[in-house]
Amino acid sequence: MSMRQQRSSSPIPAGPNAQPTRLRSRAAERGQVIVIFAGGIVLFMLLLAVVVDVSWYWANNLRAQRAADAAALAGAVYLPGDVSQAATKARAEAAKNGYTDGTGGVVVTPTQDVINNRQLNVRVTAPVGTFFMRVIGITSIQASRTSKAEYVLPVPMGSPQNYYGVGFLRDGIETTSTSTSSQNGDTGWGEVATEAPPGGQWLRTGGTIITAVNSNNNTYAYATTDGWQQRWGSFGLATGTGSSPIPFPAANQSVSIRGVEVRLQDAYVSGGSCSNSQFEAELSWDGGTTWSDPVATPNLGTSSSADYTLPATGGSSGTAAWGAHSWVRGDFTDGDFEVRLTAAKGCGSSRQLRLDMLEVRVYYTVFTTTTTTTTTIEDVDVVSPYGNVLAPQNFWGAMQSQGAPNIQGDAYMTKYQSRSGLPLNSDYDPVKYYEYGVEMPPGAANGEVWVFDPGFCDATTSAGTGENWTVGGSNGYSSREPVSSFYDLYDTRETLYNPSDDVLVAGSGGTFRRLSYEDHGIFAVNGTSTHTADCSNATWHYDANDWQSGSPDTPRRGWYLLANGLSGGATGRTYRLHTYSTDPGSPNDQNNTTALIAFAVYSRASGGTPRVYGLGAMEAYVRLPGGVASEFYLAQIDRVHAGKTM
Repeated sequence: MSMRQQRSSSPIPAGPNAQPTRLRSRAAERGQVIVIFAGGIVLFMLLLAVVVDVSWYWANNLRAQRAADAAALAGAVYLPGDVSQAATKARAEAAKNGYTDGTGGVVVTPTQDVINNRQLNVRVTAPVGTFFMRVIGITSIQASRTSKAEYVLPVPMGSPQNYYGVGFLRDGIETTSTSTSSQNGDTGWGEVATEAPPGGQWLRTGGTIITAVNSNNNTYAYATTDGWQQRWGSFGLATGTGSSPIPFPAANQSVSIRGVEVRLQDAYVSGGSCSNSQFEAELSWDGGTTWSDPVATPNLGTSSSADYTLPATGGSSGTAAWGAHSWVRGDFTDGDFEVRLTAAKGCGSSRQLRLDMLEVRVYYTVFTTTTTTTTTIEDVDVVSPYGNVLAPQNFWGAMQSQGAPNIQGDAYMTKYQSRSGLPLNSDYDPVKYYEYGVEMPPGAANGEVWVFDPGFCDATTSAGTGENWTVGGSNGYSSREPVSSFYDLYDTRETLYNPSDDVLVAGSGGTFRRLSYEDHGIFAVNGTSTHTADCSNATWHYDANDWQSGSPDTPRRGWYLLANGLSGGATGRTYRLHTYSTDPGSPNDQNNTTALIAFAVYSRASGGTPRVYGLGAMEAYVRLPGGVASEFYLAQIDRVHAGKTM
């Protein structure tokens, strides 16, 4: 067997302190492990920095997100009316969650959305301190989170106008016609009764001047000198003393004077011939202060008496001969009416112008006006409390009374599913329904809320607003029970989802509680009035005739002023009108009342136009004539909600 000696290729160290080469190699290997270990430690620290600092950053982002969410929710409820308050509330809510704007590098930025003015966008930006990243010089990382919140109000139901629930209305319209008849008459001849004034210039043959001319008895009054005058009065033309009087007109009558005649009986010239001798007659209507134009007799005969009637054309043909005075009945009262005669002689004083009797007759016409009023049921306009016509919205605001079943059309105000009593209507909720919003715009003042025909007044389904009892059958109680309706107005304090903080502003109280009325004016037209209580003249009940004749500044009948003095404030204000039929003081009072109440709501203010609408739910009563269709506002959806499901 042969053996080989293995030789090392390594040189043999020389010298007394020399070490083996293999020992030096092992020491070098130990140094390399230390370097690698140190590098691993550094790498581990970097990985730990990434995990810890990133996790810390992520956790703070979540905190910032929650703060932004809370801030957006807190501020959105003040939009769109008060952007400044929305921003203030958002920053305050962020501060509660640890992010105070302007402190420690925190920035909270609330902004109103440019498209949806009810949406608030909030960005929270804040520095997040680091732990291990400080080794490489990074002491903080900026965190920024955003959130948006929208204050979605209850959907406005019905019209966006300043009134709600103006429907089809029929009312009794009074039509007045007049006719005038006339009847001619006269007083007959009225004899003189007094000398007015006593004295005068004429003479008489026996007796007095008065008795000389008040009867045809050949006892004469006479004048001997040209121009002598004598006045007489008290002919009894208005009082009827000695004659048939001018009638005193009744309220529907008037009297027109057609003519006045003066008759001189047995007038002549005595003692011989006397040419161109006349009597001239004048009339006074004011006790001798003013006189008419004179009217003269023809030339008087001599020795032979004759009768003369002035004017010669006949008084029944007019009063023009006496001048331009417009005669009325009062001109002929005793003490006012007088006749003055003047002697116009054409000869010497030895001749006498004689007169035996003086009389007056008045012609008149009595006009009688007869007024006939008829009532018919017609379509009429609904006007606001101040007279402007309200365009129909083609439905009435309404509520079924508590005792009606919900099959009548009211899902929430009726207590029963059917009139059998059970089961009850599970949706019955008189506290919640029905609510109507009355929005006062920013700057509005002196706001008013009116309710049209708020009480119950049966006028049949074919007239008025259609209010009626539903009696008998499967849906009505057996008799007509009193009907209650209530109207309360609250200030929502702009928290429409939280009615618990609402403040009562006004209420109708018991004004329309337990009413049992019928409109006799409408029923009488149809000849079917059967109920004893009449509401046709109630101030809160409509009357189209009143609307047609009322002054624009005078509130019309049919409107009830629920509240006034309302304000929109600086940012606008929403009021809540609660309508209900359940009596809060007697919850079972209306259990057997089956009726429909129809109404409308109107609002006005200075400095802006309010809106009136149903708050998310409404009962609309649409009463239409046969063959007529109706279109009306169901809801108003803002454009920003396009594409969403309602």
